[in-house]
Amino acid sequence: MRLPVALALPGVAPAYVRGAYPPQLRKARVRPLAALDGGDTWSTEIGERDDAHVERAAIEYTLTHRAVANDSLGLMMPSVPPSAFTLLADLEKHFRDSAADRPRSVEKLLSRLNAVVRPLFTEPVMEAINRASMLTVFSNFPLGLATLPGDTAPLAARLPLTYEPLLPLTRTVQKAGAVAVGVEWKNRIRVLVAECIPASDPVGRISRDGWRITQDTLKDVEGLSIHAVQTLSLDALREAVSEHTPDLLIISAHGTLVANTAAIVIGDVPHVELGLQHTPPVIVLSACHVAPRGSSAVSIADLLLREGALAVLGTQVPVDVRRNMMLTGRLLTNLADHLINQGRHATLLEVWHHTQTTNTVNDILMSTPSLSSWGRTPGPGGGLAPLQEFMISRSAGRLRGAHIYQDTEQVLGEIADDQGRGEQVRNWFRRPGYVPESLFYLFAGRPERILISSMEERVAALWPDSGTPVR
Repeated sequence: MRLPVALALPGVAPAYVRGAYPPQLRKARVRPLAALDGGDTWSTEIGERDDAHVERAAIEYTLTHRAVANDSLGLMMPSVPPSAFTLLADLEKHFRDSAADRPRSVEKLLSRLNAVVRPLFTEPVMEAINRASMLTVFSNFPLGLATLPGDTAPLAARLPLTYEPLLPLTRTVQKAGAVAVGVEWKNRIRVLVAECIPASDPVGRISRDGWRITQDTLKDVEGLSIHAVQTLSLDALREAVSEHTPDLLIISAHGTLVANTAAIVIGDVPHVELGLQHTPPVIVLSACHVAPRGSSAVSIADLLLREGALAVLGTQVPVDVRRNMMLTGRLLTNLADHLINQGRHATLLEVWHHTQTTNTVNDILMSTPSLSSWGRTPGPGGGLAPLQEFMISRSAGRLRGAHIYQDTEQVLGEIADDQGRGEQVRNWFRRPGYVPESLFYLFAGRPERILISSMEERVAALWPDSGTPVR
């Protein structure tokens, strides 16, 4: 039996503490919640507690609401160690400062991060995750980047995962008491691509070419409409959203960090709030580092949830425009596939997780020119290219979420063996290596509330010959 699981991990980045509290209050006001009495719960009289107890009570209240609403298990966990946020900030800074990915450095930083957060994965937590159908993480820390004991891939590859930020905590508690809305995307999905990068910018040119290809590929899918509009000012963006009223808004922009604020650049002006008249239920920020977590930055990804978006997809780190176009285009392709073959996935969160994990082969093959060329070159005698062979037949039933990159390497290596190039290709995997870029995307909010299939459609897709009615 599998069921939804919600985890609450208190804790804020040291950089946030330095900015939020004056020196004389930092030590007294901010302390790890793990140090509190384990028997203390939100049923205790609030007046008898200090600020840390009140904060824990608020988090437990929020977690309990979600667990009851989702008919799921809720676990209150200890605080994330401050050193984990420091390492995360170093990892995000590495991406911003490096001209190249430098996979070995990323691997070392992720390994150090895993060592620091390993104590959080106690036996009860591990058992809960093993039984989880999806994971909701109430935290300022991206737990999906951590690797569970015994796994070789980060948690985000294991199962569908979404985040609910805890900052500001007052807003989080207010949302907990609100009625959870649901949106259906069964027969129609309207997509608006708002291009905020000038065509004179090389990234803007690549982006426009990518969206044209996506539009052309999916133009005949009944029920799916994709409109691409140039919006080089905030007013133009607002007008486009009001005119097209999209279900899914994709904002193609540069991301920027201004002080401790993560914003998008529209035209040449940074914006951290959009003030849309009618906020679409889902917003995809196709931009660099719009949801960093190492310093608990005020991010546009989190603020869009406050503006009314049900779910927001963003990036933690700078991403390559070509690889980002590949991933975003594949998300739209998988949504189009749902319209054609309904019942494969129940929610947008499931579609995203499928897109994210099946993109690991592109993380590997697009990491170097040599691998990219090999992966897309037809095999001997005009056979399928390795990427096509991998996706069409060779990977079927062989990719485990907990070991997705290791298993992908194994399958690609076997294809290379058949060509007599196994040793050469495996050496490319190791030197210079690759970065699991697809896992540095965060889905925040309630993407599991975007329903794309009914129970009847799921049963019909899984057991087409059952003929059993479902209520």
